Amino acid sequence: MTAGTAISAIGFAYPTLSPYLRTDLGLSLTAVGLLNTFIYLGTMLGALPAGWLTDRFGSRRVLILAALAAAGLTWMIPLVAHTEFFFLVLLVGVGLVVAASTPAGSQAVAQAFPPTQRGTVIGLRQMAVPLGGALASALLPPIAEHFGWRWASLGIGLIALFAAWATSWLYREQGSSGLRSPHPSLPLGRILGQRDIVLVAIAGLTLPTGQFIMITYLILFLKERFGIPELTGAALLTAANLAGAFSRVFWSWLSDRLGGRRKPLLVSIVTLAAFCALSLAWLPMGTPLWFKAVIITLFGATALGWQGLHFSLLTELSPSGLEGRVVGFGLIFTSIGIALAPPVFGFVVEQTSSYTVGWLVLALIYAVGLGLLSRVREPL
Repeated sequence: MTAGTAISAIGFAYPTLSPYLRTDLGLSLTAVGLLNTFIYLGTMLGALPAGWLTDRFGSRRVLILAALAAAGLTWMIPLVAHTEFFFLVLLVGVGLVVAASTPAGSQAVAQAFPPTQRGTVIGLRQMAVPLGGALASALLPPIAEHFGWRWASLGIGLIALFAAWATSWLYREQGSSGLRSPHPSLPLGRILGQRDIVLVAIAGLTLPTGQFIMITYLILFLKERFGIPELTGAALLTAANLAGAFSRVFWSWLSDRLGGRRKPLLVSIVTLAAFCALSLAWLPMGTPLWFKAVIITLFGATALGWQGLHFSLLTELSPSGLEGRVVGFGLIFTSIGIALAPPVFGFVVEQTSSYTVGWLVLALIYAVGLGLLSRVREPL
């Protein structure tokens, strides 16, 4: 979890530093909007290789090497990134490093914990993502404000270096620590032929859409639709993020208490997220602030709370020894959803001049994900 938090913090670092980057590098508004897109392009490209490396060399080695690579990259970027184009290209490298965290972490949990505890532990591990975001937003802007974004980048590299040391010292991998043999009978082509894995992975294209649309547009939506000040909107977004962070553990713990089945609860969460999107679409102008807060907090608890269950389900559908590649395959689709959702939502709102249509499209996307998940045959 330490390595995952540090790696996630690096994934959030440069979007968090966007005001300082724009001033120093002369980034256009379009380039600022593409910071996450370029990072998750790298994540998409690195997901399958990261899964293969995890299955081949083990989660401990991959986590340590990823943290070391992250440290090196965050030290290199401030030294060599002096133009908009080169900086955006380097962000793809950031995404390649971020890709290592999920397959390696999921395999580590699958090997170390029985199915009745696995969901809770994966939920705890998935807290590394919002914790990384909180770490980036708490530490980096003050450093950038006083010393510049380049020093902030060097600082996050020191955190990654500490994470590599802590992982090497504290984490002892289950099973053999040597080089692993490639799986003899189930190459990637056979994995792709497994219906349930493919259905869960493709459903992952729809699951993160609400999370990143909310993070990108919620404050603007509240201001432009209801006249709510930015600071109040930011407080509501913070509440949604906190609800999402803790719900990742709660939903996973609840699935363990319900016998270790992930699909029914995952379907319920996505249904609630779709309901929240519909509620935001149709909220009347006179809706009290407290009711908006309830809807937004529930949206955070569902739209941000799916990760633990999704990756637990992928891990448990995976043949033994191939957890890294299966989770990496799923990560490709979630990365595509993350990269596409905010610009598509913004395009729909701009073309229709209506946030209502944007939220309705999001609810429709969730309905597609529900249709895919409903066809999955979860092992008992």
